[in-house]
Amino acid sequence: MTRREATSGPDPELVALAGRLLGAIDEFADEIASAIEARVEFYSLTTVVSADDLRRSVRGNLEYVLRSLQEDRFADVAAARTTGALRAEQGVPLSVVMAAFRVLFSQIWHSLVRHARTQEQVSDQALVDAASDLWSAHDTFAEEMAAAHREATMALVLRNEGERSALVGALLEGRPLHETSVWEVADVLRLPKRGPFVVVAAESVQLAQEALPGIENRLRARRIGSAWRLMPDAQIGIVRFENDADLRPLASTLTASAHSRIGVSPPYRALTETAAALRFARIALASTVAGTPHVTMFDDFPLAVAAVSAPDAMQRVRQAVLGPILDLPPEQGKVLLDTLAAWRDNGGSASGAAAVLFCHPNTVRHRLRRVEAATGRSLSDPKATAEILIALEAALLGIAR
Repeated sequence: MTRREATSGPDPELVALAGRLLGAIDEFADEIASAIEARVEFYSLTTVVSADDLRRSVRGNLEYVLRSLQEDRFADVAAARTTGALRAEQGVPLSVVMAAFRVLFSQIWHSLVRHARTQEQVSDQALVDAASDLWSAHDTFAEEMAAAHREATMALVLRNEGERSALVGALLEGRPLHETSVWEVADVLRLPKRGPFVVVAAESVQLAQEALPGIENRLRARRIGSAWRLMPDAQIGIVRFENDADLRPLASTLTASAHSRIGVSPPYRALTETAAALRFARIALASTVAGTPHVTMFDDFPLAVAAVSAPDAMQRVRQAVLGPILDLPPEQGKVLLDTLAAWRDNGGSASGAAAVLFCHPNTVRHRLRRVEAATGRSLSDPKATAEILIALEAALLGIAR
């Protein structure tokens, strides 16, 4: 209910004044549009909103406001919502549109006062009533415009992110792309046209849950561009880094965010190689023991990578080399495998392994001799050692029998 509805109804003098302004609405709209261009810097410094577009918007909103004053009813906010949605599509910040609306309503008020004083046909009380109704309309228009702007902005974000996700998916699946298409894809993904790139595969702790929430913004803060897609079992990213030889900023950011296994592919140059890189990233991820938050670079752990690259073959290698140990009672077999792993991780030093296992070096040596006896392979023979160690990787990673 307006103030006038609560008292004696519409003021005929104010109704007549609003009617006169409506009769000259085109000239009035031009005047307000010029004021907006002069007082809101955005409109004078950019061509995002053309002069004709601004005037159409001003005229539409102006007509609704004046008709609400003339007919003493709630203002129709359709024009305000149209303006908010359109400006969001054009990329105009909400604060800029709010500033333009303040100029619009300020100009309407000043014009009402100027005409009232010139013609001396509108009482002071009528102007007070008009001010109350006008600024109430301003609040309503501004709120509806802002709501439409936010809704359109969110729709744009979702649409753009959906498009980016679909394009990432196309690259990861290796769909054929012409060279011109690759450039267009890079533009949409906000990535450079050429590498070096890597693919990052981060294991989801729960189905379809982001393993690295907010990772794109954290990488951007370190000047690392990326584009991501959420899959049922993992969050997959295409990452462009600055220096061919330096993956440390990426690795440190991923490590600080890791709550699960993360695999990183070797660097590659062209986006068309992304599908192959994804396979390497997934292999690197799988080369870490399940349940262990860890970032694994494909090139840094060749034994583990080899163990998971061909699981069927490694299943046979594991059984052929370590079968007698795996057939022992579980606790005995675990002791021998843990000792072998500690010896490997300490550069083949029995003393280093003993320090980790909290036992005497001679105990380590005794267990290693048991490994040699069970496998029929000597740990002093490089070839036999390589066979034992790659079978050990398969066993530790749980590659099934």
